[in-house]
Amino acid sequence: MEALLQDLRYTFRSFKHNPVFVSVAALTLALGIGANTAVFSVVNGVLLRPLPYEDPDRLALIWTNFGADLPQNWVSGPEYAEMQEFATLFDAIAVVAPTTVSFTGLGEPEQIDAAAASGTFFRVMRVRPLYGRLIGPDDDTPASNPVAVLGHGFWRRRFGADPAMVGQTITANGTTYTVIGVLPPGFAVRHPDAQFPDAIDVWVPMVPVFGTTYPELNRGSHFLRAFGRLADDVSLEQAQTDMDRVALQIQEQSPDYYDFPGWGVTVLSLHADLVEDVRPALLILLGAVGFVLLIACVNVANLQLTRAAGREREIAVRTAIGADRTRLVRQLLTESVVLALVGGLLGLVLAFGLIRVVMAVAPSDLPLRDVVGVDGSVLWYTLAIALVTGVLFGLAPVVYGMRQSIVGSLKEGGRGATSGVGGRRVRTALVVAEVALALVLLVGAGLMIRSLDNLLRANPGYRTDNLLTMRIALPSSRYDGPAQQAFYSQLLERVRALPGVSQAGAISHLPLSGSYTSGTTRVNESRTVTPVHGAQHPFIEADRRWVTPEYFETMGVQLLQGRTFNAFDGSEAPLVAMVDEEFVRRFWPTEEPIGKRVAINRNDEGELIWREVIGVVRHSKHYDLSTVGREQVYFPHPQFPVGTMYLAVRTASDPVALTSSIRGEVWALDSDQPVSDVQTMRDRVGSAVAQPRFNLLLLVTFAGIALLLATVGIYGVISYSVGQRTHEIGVRMALGASRQNVRFLVFRQGMLLTLIGVGVGLLAAFGLSRLLTALLYGVSPADPVTYGGVAVLLSAVAAAACLLPAGRATRVEPLAVLRDE
Repeated sequence: MEALLQDLRYTFRSFKHNPVFVSVAALTLALGIGANTAVFSVVNGVLLRPLPYEDPDRLALIWTNFGADLPQNWVSGPEYAEMQEFATLFDAIAVVAPTTVSFTGLGEPEQIDAAAASGTFFRVMRVRPLYGRLIGPDDDTPASNPVAVLGHGFWRRRFGADPAMVGQTITANGTTYTVIGVLPPGFAVRHPDAQFPDAIDVWVPMVPVFGTTYPELNRGSHFLRAFGRLADDVSLEQAQTDMDRVALQIQEQSPDYYDFPGWGVTVLSLHADLVEDVRPALLILLGAVGFVLLIACVNVANLQLTRAAGREREIAVRTAIGADRTRLVRQLLTESVVLALVGGLLGLVLAFGLIRVVMAVAPSDLPLRDVVGVDGSVLWYTLAIALVTGVLFGLAPVVYGMRQSIVGSLKEGGRGATSGVGGRRVRTALVVAEVALALVLLVGAGLMIRSLDNLLRANPGYRTDNLLTMRIALPSSRYDGPAQQAFYSQLLERVRALPGVSQAGAISHLPLSGSYTSGTTRVNESRTVTPVHGAQHPFIEADRRWVTPEYFETMGVQLLQGRTFNAFDGSEAPLVAMVDEEFVRRFWPTEEPIGKRVAINRNDEGELIWREVIGVVRHSKHYDLSTVGREQVYFPHPQFPVGTMYLAVRTASDPVALTSSIRGEVWALDSDQPVSDVQTMRDRVGSAVAQPRFNLLLLVTFAGIALLLATVGIYGVISYSVGQRTHEIGVRMALGASRQNVRFLVFRQGMLLTLIGVGVGLLAAFGLSRLLTALLYGVSPADPVTYGGVAVLLSAVAAAACLLPAGRATRVEPLAVLRDE
């Protein structure tokens, strides 16, 4: 301990006499460590930290599997009932149906997030109420009275956190519910489904909402999100085996419905399924910021080598008078580790600010973003990388400093290893390494830039300019089918009459809104459909949309064949449908699609209801801008009314300015009808590219830092080399070398190191960029334009970094050098 304290005292005295070195090194490390800490805090919160539930590793998501076309689908009521009956390795299974409801009776009407839950749901989640009680099995029966549980945030916002709300009533969708409890703060439902909001305002039991038991619900209506809690000592693999058996039993009970191969039930870890889509991007960002830290270490190692060159006589004297080399090694490593800890402390302070910045630019749908922050794991991580960094950048000066010649260092003008050939080789190798690392990051950033540019330029299948959208959900308790059709017809008529409105239409599921639905779709009476992945069965899964006749023109969706819906496609007219180009490409690539028929439901006698295809439109990018979604089928709203629709209003000027006017027209028809999810279509596109933009922003930032550090490293090494070669340069000039020759000599040295680093970096980037494949759109990981552009950019910046020391070399005076000799 005494020796350690002595080393520390000597270290701080040494730092006191070298404030510039300490400041530059500590700030360089702080930048690398701070960036690593910030990104790790996101990775820790999203990927590593357990979900905020009791025994979260026991929670699973349960999906139905309809083969290669639909490997993850929700659960129907009868399937849930059969899972409960047949499954043996779950403590409990529950289902939830998220929705929105109109909350009225207390100020301005509001569209709020609600969820209908089975009586087992809160048992699966193991949550306890803040006040009152939660929904249980006795509340989930057809004869149960309407009851509700309030989410904590909603309870505080609308009721002032009044505990007396338990026992009071609220009105949602025209139904009066008795409040039986309030959920605790922080409770949120984590689900990968984009339609499932974390914060539910009101919870109600499911069976009273639908008025029937689970076995009596439509087997083909898959709208329930299923959660399961594994029994004690049961693994996920065992639960999957059990559900494979359950799937066979379900199939045996309804052979007509599951008359195709590949159907089953899939059990996945809740946490793993939740973060599956963001895991690759976060791990790549963590690796990228690790490269930044390595470059910072290289720079500090070069600083240490330069400093060690000036300490050769000191080390030689201490060795000559009997200092043990192990003791000297310990002293040098102590200095490195202390310097790294100082950089780590500054980096931690920097990380708090960086985390705020990172979360500000992170997409709003990033899973678990509310739990990202600095906790014990992040602090231990910061300490660990500080210690590892200290040892890492401290090794080079230790190894080469200990190999110096004692006699040579004690001679006046003698040079040891750190300033001789060995030291120069180490410094040049480190510069080559940081150039290569910087180039890898720059290539990644370049690929992401080109990918995002391609994404934004891609045709989504509709126009996004001057388009305002909003959601209206009519409660079924007050609006039946004809009333729904009449409401939207009158509303669109009123909206079109507003000054500044050029077109207006409505659709049940707007592209990029997070809203979607799909279902089995049959094509012609005798056609056997071949899905993409091979197995044949008489139906496929297709996306469904209900639209008003003006929708396609308003959105700018191109008509390719036939006609669009019109005012004559009413409830009494022949049933019709429209399909998109992907539907035609898959099922009628060589046939005329107009006049073909599709069916999605049956009549009371069980016969398929066929609808004639009258038009083909361009495919609309619905889920995101980077992938082609499922085939799309459209139906006229008058023939198939639904209560929830998105208005699409095209304007002659700023669409946002018409928000109040359109909302006023809604309230003129129904003063209790809320309007929600008001956004321009451009804003929806912005949200759709939020994740790739987030990845790009961080990667470009890290690449920029790497480029800066690499530039500083090149400049430092060449500048130090000029200082070490002053005598050589003076002799060369005395023998007749011109200033131009000297400038080229120094410039060539720097560019040679750069080009070697660029070559190594290109090879490394070619291998590592394959990891970006899943994040790229319209660009190859081996894109030659990106590689060439990055190589030229890095070389140009390096050339600029070499010019200053090259210019300084030409100012050497030969006579002064010879006089010193």
